[in-house]
Amino acid sequence: MKFRILALALIIAGSLMRASAKDVYPGGCVDCHVKDKRISSSLLAHWNGKADAKTLAAMQAFAPKGVTLKGKHPLVATKDIPASCKKCHTATSKGIPPLAPLMHGIHLAKGDAGEFVKQFGGECTHCHKLNKATGTWSLPSGAEK
Repeated sequence: MKFRILALALIIAGSLMRASAKDVYPGGCVDCHVKDKRISSSLLAHWNGKADAKTLAAMQAFAPKGVTLKGKHPLVATKDIPASCKKCHTATSKGIPPLAPLMHGIHLAKGDAGEFVKQFGGECTHCHKLNKATGTWSLPSGAEK
């Protein structure tokens, strides 16, 4: 437990130091995925009943207890990502994975072998934005460009 608290403190401290640098992804998810040409609508299309067994098994870890993911995602509007995702993927969702653990798992669960860590250093401030005036964190949301 002490190790986790120390690790979290170091991550936050590093993110705070980088928060003063120029933000290359001010729009968070949308900016990152548009630049990398992996926009959310095409990523979601992967979940229209075509999710491979390996990916499905990895995402099952983030499903609420007793829920078995089937690899299907309904068609959704992608005009406000990730805010529109939060409408269904709530923190208390009982039928589908809550958004925060799901996104953290997708981006970080593979550790150094994961694409987000390899390509972006696993940098928290690419997604989470610090308001220096209030000391609060936010997650930008917007339309795919």
